[in-house]
Amino acid sequence: MSAGPLPADLHDWIEATTGGSVVAAHRHLAGASRQAWSVDVTLDDAPLALFVLRDNLSGTGGSSRDAAVLRALSPTAVPVPKVHADDPDLRSVLLERVDGRSDFPEVDREDEREPTARDLMVVTAALHALDPRTLAIEHLGAPGDPSDHARQQLDKVDAVAAMLGDTIAPLFTFALGWLRRSLPQGVERSSLVHSDMGPGNFLARAGRVTAVLDWEVAHWGDAMEDLAAIAVRDMATPVGHLPARFADYAAASGTVVDLGRVAWYRVLVLTRNAMLIGLGLSRDDPAVDRAQLTMFRILLMRAGALSLCDAIGVPRPVEAPLAECPTTDDIRLATHARRDQHDVVAPAIADSFAAQRAYGGEMVLGYLEHKLRFGADYHAREMDDLAGVIGHQPLDELAGWRTLRDRCGDASLERAHAAFFGRHLLRRGMIAAPLLGPLAERLPQRLEA
Repeated sequence: MSAGPLPADLHDWIEATTGGSVVAAHRHLAGASRQAWSVDVTLDDAPLALFVLRDNLSGTGGSSRDAAVLRALSPTAVPVPKVHADDPDLRSVLLERVDGRSDFPEVDREDEREPTARDLMVVTAALHALDPRTLAIEHLGAPGDPSDHARQQLDKVDAVAAMLGDTIAPLFTFALGWLRRSLPQGVERSSLVHSDMGPGNFLARAGRVTAVLDWEVAHWGDAMEDLAAIAVRDMATPVGHLPARFADYAAASGTVVDLGRVAWYRVLVLTRNAMLIGLGLSRDDPAVDRAQLTMFRILLMRAGALSLCDAIGVPRPVEAPLAECPTTDDIRLATHARRDQHDVVAPAIADSFAAQRAYGGEMVLGYLEHKLRFGADYHAREMDDLAGVIGHQPLDELAGWRTLRDRCGDASLERAHAAFFGRHLLRRGMIAAPLLGPLAERLPQRLEA
């Protein structure tokens, strides 16, 4: 018998809970806040396919919240995995392992992409159609006033900003100010909102969604938030033309899609998720894939800046490619280390989890090499742009950013700041291109047809 990389306490809990024997376990990547394993159990000589999620030590009870929502949704038309058990002391939830792929159909199954994306919108509409009064989810309490959902969600994001304190990026200060000035109006209905809906958080097979996963941040809210979340996840895994997806949702739900509210929530979701990743990166947790989280933080911040331009009505900026400096010994050293990682180390690793971490190491080396090659032009452009937006030449880049952050709440400078952050994050994306990998060119879709 092999329990693979499964921790001993989880191994014992699963056997005690199921009454069976763990015969195999395989670890999976599970984002910033949790760890995950697929687990095979034998019970009375019959196989039992399970999946276990555990909150990281820095987590805040996500698995218990996940389990509560899944139990409430079990009898509904929304496909979810069955909960076998959850244990707050172990910070874990044990689920049935549902058939389906989580990576969304790639080019090998192109015929499944559109049907899967359309079915995702049908499932999302079915979720929003549920009557909150029929869903017993204790930690969510009562839905409250529908017109107040946006403010409540923004208050929660402000609380995350407070945890960041003086380390908060000026982009977030600017985004939070705009969000507060632009709160959506006229919301008439409360829905159960997943809040991170989209590719990566559902399983699918043969063009149909077989299970929606990861409900730890679900709440009562505005249905348009989930459409915004799908638009956010579209950057990493395309779901097709967003106006077409919104039309699918409108047809399934009988609800008109309010693009203004979707735009507002897209900025909210991008800001919230990027700040939460920043909190995770502020802790030296070996369980966290730091390379992957840094990549996603840059991707989300760039998307947030460009989505703010769209929402405010500022044309998206364009940045010329960065100029390369002469090759140095340090550049040659970084290039050599990255090549060794790609050509020698990675091919020798059989374990998929370890291979993913090795790939992350390769991306980090590529990022550091890129900074050495293009850092001089990047820094010069940053200083010139900062001087232009704050009105004087700062002593250094840090002083310039501090001055800018202090001015981010000035609504009269909104358009100038939106354009600046767009340029800054485009440059940041260029300098971090090896870390972003295939996502380096993935910008947020426009919401309009």
